Amino acid sequence: MLDELISQSLREFQSDCLSFCEHHYPTIHNRGMKESHLGKALARRFIHGYNNLDIDATYAQMEEAALKQPVFRIDSPEHQIYLVAHRLISANTACRKALVKDTLWALEHLDTSSGKEKRLIIVADHWVDRSSASKSVPCWWLGHQPIHRDDYASQGVKLMDADHHFAEDIAQECHLNDGKLRIFHPLHRQRDGIPLYKYMLLTAAYSL
Repeated sequence: MLDELISQSLREFQSDCLSFCEHHYPTIHNRGMKESHLGKALARRFIHGYNNLDIDATYAQMEEAALKQPVFRIDSPEHQIYLVAHRLISANTACRKALVKDTLWALEHLDTSSGKEKRLIIVADHWVDRSSASKSVPCWWLGHQPIHRDDYASQGVKLMDADHHFAEDIAQECHLNDGKLRIFHPLHRQRDGIPLYKYMLLTAAYSL
């Protein structure tokens, strides 16, 4: 049930993202969403999913002064979801390592006293720029090139291969494996409704 709720919430979050960006980020392509907005919006989507099942759930941001990106915890009677929200302003090595570092922090602060079923969700957004690092983000995230590579090319994005992959970094630093990694494109071109491939919503889900 938990995995289905997460999968459904991530799919529905695309419409939340589109609406939120239209109202608050008319120039979202310049920087992407603030991490707090991204994390809170997805946390609320999970709460909505629980409410649809008549299950009480709450969320709260985990406080840490040294943590640059927010981490949220969603609690229900039987589940805990830890949510790491990150804005990939740049696709350089430092930003990628920072995402892994924040994920490791979340794992080090799990509620180990609870026997609840736990999941870790990582969400990040990125607007593709002209750099090779940026163009390699899909391959870095998925571990391979996306199947709709030609659609990226049709919008002027020539994807590049990545020399290493996010799942490898997480496995090495956080000892997590078998995650479900996906890329969404929640924004659409106004003139024809086609997904805007230059804007990416990256998600990863891991069992804990």
